[in-house]
Amino acid sequence: MSSSESSTPPMPKLKMSKLTNTIPEQLPEVPDLENPDYAAIAARALPLLKERLDDYGYAHSLYAAQTARDLAVIYAAEGVDPQDAYLAALLHDWDRGLDRETLLAEATTIGIELTPEVLAAPQILHAHTGAAQVKHIFPNTPDSIITAIRHHTVGDEDMDALDKIIYIADMIEPTRDSAIVHTLREQVGTVDLNTLFLQAYQATMLHLIHNRKVMHPRTTEVWNALIMKGMPTLDYHADNK
Repeated sequence: MSSSESSTPPMPKLKMSKLTNTIPEQLPEVPDLENPDYAAIAARALPLLKERLDDYGYAHSLYAAQTARDLAVIYAAEGVDPQDAYLAALLHDWDRGLDRETLLAEATTIGIELTPEVLAAPQILHAHTGAAQVKHIFPNTPDSIITAIRHHTVGDEDMDALDKIIYIADMIEPTRDSAIVHTLREQVGTVDLNTLFLQAYQATMLHLIHNRKVMHPRTTEVWNALIMKGMPTLDYHADNK
């Protein structure tokens, strides 16, 4: 065995267990954003988010934003502005509170085909419709942030560092609780961002399979593209506890 092989720590196993969401008693404080455009967007968006989302959804958005900012700092070498990460995560679930019919109607308006897979799992549409709505309501929002919002559910073969940070933050922010989430949190800062993202994407796929949920065809396309890049995955075992 080579020295490089012997020095590489073993990859942890993903333990499949039920995902639970909890609303903490105290919400995180909203930081002062130095970018005046971002500060103005956040000031307008916060009361609207509180109206559009339920209590958990609002808390999730705030904690995802905090987590995304922290990830941008931890992975500073990736060059993502923590303010970009914060604002993108704050706005990522803009349309998450829409009912099925409204979501399908918005999706049709922006040209999304309502395939059988989409109709079976319409909640994935909120990333695309939300991105379109955020751009319409807050036209000063940079395209990179809009793209990160659009990519936070199904993903894309060519996601940049901001996209990956938002995807990961959405999954591991403090209101989320499962064995997989704990494993991913432990990996933060110990593996590079690309590896952490692949592990998070793998966890999403395993969750869908374990719970026998419909998987959008784009999910497998993204997964195949990631695997072909040769990034490592995690071992896992199922546990219904």
